Amino acid sequence: MKKNKKPIESTPAEKRKLKYALGIIIAAFAFLLYAQSFSYNYACDDISIIPENNLVKQGFAAIPTLLTTDRLFGTNDQNERMPEYRPIPMVVFASVWQFFPNNPHAYHFINVFLYSVLCLLIFLLLSKLFKNRNLILPFICTLLYVAHPIHTEVVDNIKSLDEILCFLFALLSSYLFIRFTGKKSVLIFVFASICYFFSLLSKETGIVFFIIIPLILFLCSEKINYKKILIITLVLAVVTAIFLLIRFKVLESFPKGKMEILNSSYYNPLIAAPDFISQKATAFYYMLRYVFLLIFPYKLSYDYSFSEIPIQQIFSPGALISILLYLLLGIYAIIKIWKKDIIAFAILFYLLTLVPISNIFFLIHWSMSERFLFMPSLGFSILLAFLLIKITKTENFKSEFKNVSQLIKMNSGLFILLFVIIGIYSFKTISRNPDWKDSNTLFSHDVKVVPNSARAHFNYGNVLFYSLYADETGKAKQKDLLNDAAKEYTKATAIYPDFPIAYYSLGGVYERMGDFKNAILNYETAIQRFQTIPPSKLFCDLGLLYCNIQKYDNAISILDSSLKYYPNNTDAYIKKSFVYLSEEKNTEAIAECDKLLKIDSNNIYAYINKGCGYINLKLYDKGILTLNKGHKINPYNAECMRLLGVSYMNLGDSVKANQYFEKVYSIINK
Repeated sequence: MKKNKKPIESTPAEKRKLKYALGIIIAAFAFLLYAQSFSYNYACDDISIIPENNLVKQGFAAIPTLLTTDRLFGTNDQNERMPEYRPIPMVVFASVWQFFPNNPHAYHFINVFLYSVLCLLIFLLLSKLFKNRNLILPFICTLLYVAHPIHTEVVDNIKSLDEILCFLFALLSSYLFIRFTGKKSVLIFVFASICYFFSLLSKETGIVFFIIIPLILFLCSEKINYKKILIITLVLAVVTAIFLLIRFKVLESFPKGKMEILNSSYYNPLIAAPDFISQKATAFYYMLRYVFLLIFPYKLSYDYSFSEIPIQQIFSPGALISILLYLLLGIYAIIKIWKKDIIAFAILFYLLTLVPISNIFFLIHWSMSERFLFMPSLGFSILLAFLLIKITKTENFKSEFKNVSQLIKMNSGLFILLFVIIGIYSFKTISRNPDWKDSNTLFSHDVKVVPNSARAHFNYGNVLFYSLYADETGKAKQKDLLNDAAKEYTKATAIYPDFPIAYYSLGGVYERMGDFKNAILNYETAIQRFQTIPPSKLFCDLGLLYCNIQKYDNAISILDSSLKYYPNNTDAYIKKSFVYLSEEKNTEAIAECDKLLKIDSNNIYAYINKGCGYINLKLYDKGILTLNKGHKINPYNAECMRLLGVSYMNLGDSVKANQYFEKVYSIINK
């Protein structure tokens, strides 16, 4: 490339115009790259976060509770709860529900819009950070960040709004603190502090900006004002302390039994490591996998849990290479950062943002995930952009430009190489996006990418059993789906033997197949594998299954176990009365219904089973009296009306009996 004999000079107005133009290109590129996701449904964890969260569905009314409880406090499935305090994204979800109830497309739009805003902010911040150079580095760095396929999990997964908001508020705080050092505005200072607090309230990993913000201020300062940086650091420390105190108080009431379950190798395989050394060796190997994902984002997956990545030993090649690599990166960054070296900053940003999720210094509840690279990938993008400039020997690195066309033409070699990389990234991003269309699509695709993941096989089994099988009407196809689901659940339990919910689901599959022996075996195994009290539904399903094969004593015993742990479990009383009816112990059945009615006086099934008991005892008047109470609760219950018809027919009142039978017929054939 020919050297410019005369550096280009541009006016302040031209500089601003170019900066705005490049910013618009970045924001538009980010928006268009993920626009296809607007039509997608909920996927993966989205369901427990939004449509199955009773608090979110209350809209604005739930905001006070969302601010004072853990993230999944309101979910229908309490087994999904995690010790996470992230009120800002939950408030956003509830607010969107207020205006667009149960509309996943609105949530996807917000994710994409905020991602484009985030990318614009990255460009503006880097322009401040590298203000002594022109806009080439911030521009190509941000384009690389925008296009990188590793971000698909965050942008396409509605639940990952916490990642976007955390990073957005953290960068906004950084940008405002830079502004404050120049303008010394108290309002800007306060707003910057609030943004940092909001970053922490979005996701706990924002805490790394307690170190990164002072580092950015150090790099931006032509004359370093250590006193000002120290004041800002102290304020960040106070804000961090306030957040940690609030978080501690909120999570103080988190169920301790649930916390113990979360500390299992299913969520983080590192817990299964035989010793501390192999645990940390494996954690370093994860870090090497992160590097590969950033350089070669070829096979992407929503899950890397037990046991997709084997436990490593300290002398395993992958662990040794990773330890050496990160040691060299750390040494270089620490030595060079004092000279305000760009590569050193990129490395430090990458390393610091990896710390909370690395499992090196402390174990978290997950092993590794693509979403964990959402912030660190910016450090990688800065490094890659700088290397591209060096490789192409761009002479205009410190030159100025009047417009976008001039910037590209005068650095054509650089931009040709850049467009090739961005083209490859974009192709992978666009082809990966549809995998996140819904849970069915995601789980069926990714189980092939991570064949050794118990969780991936379990989730795919759920797709086959609870979704595809449930919607299928053809008998032959149903049989095939049940067989495939059984295979997936079996693989899941083979990979992770202590997987109670997988045994439970496998038992359900065998029950649908009519293989009651294997169904009972898996239900009982599920009960044994639970580290805490098994869910009441498992007891009830097993009890009913024993009843179906006429092992009534076993059925009563297992249902009594359920009532021991869940004394107010109405379903257990209903099923227990049904078992007694099945073995013609009608008096005992009526007694169980009376116990249930003391707990729930409006339970129609208690009246139905009690009425059935009276009919079996030929006490038809009592049966009619009981069934009429149930009929008042639900006038359209076909079984209740059928039994009323049977009672009147036995009393010889065929007119009334036929009236009820006709109503039953009309309901069934409606």
